[in-house]
Amino acid sequence: MTNIRTASAAACQSFRSFRRNTTLLLITTVLVACESPYRDRGILSKDVAEQLAHIDGADLAALGETGPLPSSTVAPPTPEELAGLEPGQRHLDVDLSEVRASVLENNLGIKVARIDPAIANERALRERAKFEWTFGLIADGGRDVNYEPPLQADIWNANVRPNLNVPLADGGQLDVDWSLLYFNDELNSLDNQDGTGYQSVPRVSLTQPLLRGGGRLVNEASILVAEFGQRRVEIRTRMMVQQYLVDAERNYWRAYGASRAFDISLESYRRAVDQVAVAERLAATRMASTSEVIKAKYLAVSQIGDVIAASEQLRSRSRQLKQAMNRTDLPLDDSVVIKFTSGPELIQYRFVPQTVLDIALRRRTEMLEAEVAIAEATLGIQVAQNGLLPKLDAFGTSAPVGFGTDLGSAIGGNGADGSMTLAFNAGVRLQVPLGNEAAKADLRAALYQRLKELATGQDRRLSISREVYDTVSRTKTGWQLVVATRQAVDLAARAYEGVRVLYEKRASTITDLTQSLTQLSESQRSEAAAVVSYQLALLDLADATGMVPGRAGLSINSDISLPAPESGDPGSDPDAFLKIPPLLEAERLQPAQASARTPNSVAQPIALSRSVVPVSASSRPN
Repeated sequence: MTNIRTASAAACQSFRSFRRNTTLLLITTVLVACESPYRDRGILSKDVAEQLAHIDGADLAALGETGPLPSSTVAPPTPEELAGLEPGQRHLDVDLSEVRASVLENNLGIKVARIDPAIANERALRERAKFEWTFGLIADGGRDVNYEPPLQADIWNANVRPNLNVPLADGGQLDVDWSLLYFNDELNSLDNQDGTGYQSVPRVSLTQPLLRGGGRLVNEASILVAEFGQRRVEIRTRMMVQQYLVDAERNYWRAYGASRAFDISLESYRRAVDQVAVAERLAATRMASTSEVIKAKYLAVSQIGDVIAASEQLRSRSRQLKQAMNRTDLPLDDSVVIKFTSGPELIQYRFVPQTVLDIALRRRTEMLEAEVAIAEATLGIQVAQNGLLPKLDAFGTSAPVGFGTDLGSAIGGNGADGSMTLAFNAGVRLQVPLGNEAAKADLRAALYQRLKELATGQDRRLSISREVYDTVSRTKTGWQLVVATRQAVDLAARAYEGVRVLYEKRASTITDLTQSLTQLSESQRSEAAAVVSYQLALLDLADATGMVPGRAGLSINSDISLPAPESGDPGSDPDAFLKIPPLLEAERLQPAQASARTPNSVAQPIALSRSVVPVSASSRPN
C-alpha cells in the first residue's frame, strides 16, 4: 500500500510539473507570436499612401477665374494704372539693419545651422565619457543538487558581487570586485561538522598595455577626433551663417536694383505717353502727320512690356528677400510692398590686394577647416605608428579569500573557524603579427591622408587668392562703371530734352525723339545696374575676406538663440514618430506689433567695414 501511495504521489507531482512546463511553453509561444501593431498599416496613413500612389491632374480653371483675350483696339493702361497698387496693399520701410536682424532672428536655415554645433558638442561629451567609472552589482542564489556518488550535494547558496570598473587614460583597466557567498550544504558534503559557510573574496585586477594600445595619446585619440569633428561643425556653421547673411544682403541689393529698374521703366512709359499727347496736339493743328501719332503710340505701347517685366522681376526679388527675413509682417504675397530705405554707398575705395589677401588667409573658414583636417591627419599618423608595435600586456590579480561559518569571520579571517588565504596571479601577454601588413597599410593610408589634406590646403589658398584678386578688381572696375554710366545718363537726359524741344518746334522727327528716349532709358538702367553691381562687389569683398557685412560683426553663441533640447521631446506617445510636429520657430512679432516697433528695438546698422584694409575714400563726382 505504501508503494502505491508513493507511486501515486510521484505521478501527481510529475503531472503538475508537466502542466507547469506546458503553461510556460504556451506563454512563451504567445509572446513570440505577437505581431507588430505597424505590420498592417505601416508607418504611413492610408491618405498618405494613396497620395504617393496617385498624381492629380492640373485644372487651371478651378484655381482661378478665366477671361477672354481683349481686342487690340483697347486703350493701353495709363501710367497710374501700371504703378497702382492692388486693394489692401501697403508699403513697409526696410533697411539693411532690419534685414540682418531679421535673418539672425527668424531665418529657418540659420536655426538649423545653429543646432548642428550643439549636436557635435554632445557627441564630443559622449566620447569624453569613455573613461567614466562603472559600478555594477550581481546578486543571485539558488539550489545545486547532485545525487551521483561520490559528489553527492544538496547546496543552497546566495552570492552578492559588487564590482567597480575603472578605465585608465593610458589604456589600462582596473577592476575591483567583492564576492560574498553564502551556502548551506544539506548533505554536509563539504564539512562534516556544519554544512553552513560564508566566503569573502575581494579582488583587484589590473590590465595594462605596454606597447601597442598603450599611452594617453593613443587612447584619447577618439576624444581628439570627436573634438576635431566638433571644430569642423563649428567652422561649417560659421560659414553657413555668414553665407545666409551675405545672401540676404545680396537679395536686398538685387531687390533694390529691381525696384530702380521698375521706376525707370515706369518713368520711360510716362514720357512716352506724354509724347503721344504732344503728337496728337501737333496733329490737331496740322503741324504733324497722323503717322507720327501712330509712331508715338507704338513707342508708348512698346514700353508696357518693359514695365510688366520689371514689375515681375521686382516681385520675385522681393519674395526672395522676404523669405530670407521670414517676418510675419512681410508675407510672401503682394499684400506688402517693400520700400528700400538703405541707399547705395557711392564711395570709391582703393584696396591693397596683398593686404586684403593676408586678412582673407587668416579669417576664411576654408583655411581654418584645412588646418583642422591637417591636425587630424597628423594624429592619425601617430596612432598608426603605435599600431606597428607588438601587443604586450601586463596583467595581475590579487584576491584575499576568507572563509568562516559566519559573515564576520569570513570577511576578517579571524575567529575560531575563520581563515584567510591570499590568491594572486600575474603575467604578461605577447602578440606579434607575422608580417604586420595591416598596420603598415594603416600607416601608409594615414600618410597619404595627410598629403591629401596638405594639397587641399594649398588648393584652397590658391582659390582664396583668386577670389580676393577678382573681388578687388571688380570693386575698381565697378566704380569706374558707376562714374561712366552717371555721365552717360547726364548726357542722355540733356540730349532727350533738346530733341523734345526741337520736336515741339518741328525741327526734329518722331524717330529722333524715340531714339533719344530709348537711349535715356537704357542709360538709366545701365546706371542702376552699375550701382547695384558695385554694392555687390563690396559685399563680395567682405565675403572673400571671411567677414560678414558690417562693422559690428556678430557672435554666433550670443546673437543667435539656441532652443533647449527639451523642445525636441516628442512626449510619451509611442506613435509620436508618426506625427509631424510644428516648425521650431522663435516667437516673432505680429504685424500690428511690428508696425509699432520703435527704431531703438532694431539692431544697430552694420555697415561694410572700411577699417579692415587700407583704403582711401573719395566722394562721388558731381
